[in-house]
Amino acid sequence: MSDAETPFSIFDYLDYRAYLAEYCRRAKEENPLFSNRHFAAKAGLPVSNASLLSKVIAGKRNLTLDLRFKFGKALGLIGEEFRYFDLLVQFNQATRMEAKNHFFSELAKYRGSRAKIIKSDEYQYYSKWYFSVVRAFFGYNQKEKNPQAIARKIFPPVSPKEIEEAIRILLDLKLIKRLANGYAVTENHIATEREILDLAGKNRMYEMTRLAMETFDQIPAEWREYNALTVYISKEGFQSIKDRIQSFREELREMVEKDRREDRVYTLTMHLFPNVVIPELEEGAEKETRKASSSQAAD
Repeated sequence: MSDAETPFSIFDYLDYRAYLAEYCRRAKEENPLFSNRHFAAKAGLPVSNASLLSKVIAGKRNLTLDLRFKFGKALGLIGEEFRYFDLLVQFNQATRMEAKNHFFSELAKYRGSRAKIIKSDEYQYYSKWYFSVVRAFFGYNQKEKNPQAIARKIFPPVSPKEIEEAIRILLDLKLIKRLANGYAVTENHIATEREILDLAGKNRMYEMTRLAMETFDQIPAEWREYNALTVYISKEGFQSIKDRIQSFREELREMVEKDRREDRVYTLTMHLFPNVVIPELEEGAEKETRKASSSQAAD
């Protein structure tokens, strides 16, 4: 099937740079004379900004509000298509989790959008901490299917209605399967776009970290383990610790797989983060400042 016959819609994308790259590929195939200069002219940009399209696709430049309108015009996007493009740009360029969640939810409102498809299944799994806990519960207890009975065994407390919601989503995602008298965990895994996995992973860490703090005073010391260690190390020392944590994580997985007397569900969170401005972070901040300055100058 040729490109002319293949549907090409902004609603199929969760990365506006990937959309721009595909747009350019198709435009050049249709018209060999298509160029960055040609696109800049359609966008109403000066000749000096002819390379802007390539820089945006490469991730070297972001789109400001004014440039979003100009790019939308050049792309021929109007109505809902442009509004989706505008939100997509903001979603991709947002740096704070709250903002990303907001824009992703807005994208998911568009019928047939890739965001709506993911919002209704994979992404939702990471939105509540008890979804993964309920799945883990069925890992060792396959003989319970009553939501009220399950709710009484989950900590911190959740309602039977929330258990019903978790079971429904887990079944839809094929992460659990029905048995005669209960449910069992399947071998299936969630696979989706990198952009969404990153966002979902961050949401999950926020949920689990919040949960750890909420339960801190509710669980006796003999049934929990909380530690905090602040150290001064080198860049090489940091990498060694990071490697050791990853290795330890694999050892834990082996321990869990060998355990055959499961009777409870635990969550383990590990955090390793800097408490001073490290050179790499400083350089990154300087790059963002220069990028913002050059963007304002260009506009």
